[in-house]
Amino acid sequence: MSVDVRRTWTRADLAVLPDDGLRYELVDGSLVVTPPPAQRHHWWAHSLAVQLRAGAPDGWWVVTELSLPLGENLRIPDVVVHRWPLLSPEPDVDNPLGPQDVGLLVEVVSPRTRTTDRFSKPGEYAAAGVGVFWRLETEPVPALHPYELVDGVYVAHAVITGTGAAPSPWGEMVVELGGQSTALGNVRP
Repeated sequence: MSVDVRRTWTRADLAVLPDDGLRYELVDGSLVVTPPPAQRHHWWAHSLAVQLRAGAPDGWWVVTELSLPLGENLRIPDVVVHRWPLLSPEPDVDNPLGPQDVGLLVEVVSPRTRTTDRFSKPGEYAAAGVGVFWRLETEPVPALHPYELVDGVYVAHAVITGTGAAPSPWGEMVVELGGQSTALGNVRP
């Protein structure tokens, strides 16, 4: 399939792209294509999602790699924590989720998406009003960087390199990065 990257793209245009494992995102009318994340990346995202699911009270759902419309843009965070039922007043038929439904987004930093995960996406998420953002750095050691939205800007909380408390939509929760009691059991990502 030939893709014309010179034209302005819309969210509706993404429906014609192949389901080929690539991540297709939309930023300011430009198509952003990234290769599928490595297995280690999936392990980390899954570990955090399992921990979030275990701590989430009724009314919160935790999913991985869900398309998130942000106005005309579309991003695919690694983990999305959202309300259910959704708060969106007029749901879009293809994707009813909107930033007003989201309480927490997680990005696991990959070598191919470092700048986007560290700078672009957090800025977009803050501008959309997402209350909590976590960024997981996996090198040189796993480190979770939690942020909370205050007056439209993310404010950093203490970095977690083992076990520690991080903000969530329902209050602080304990997060563990490694060891025998992680959600991955004996497998350390």
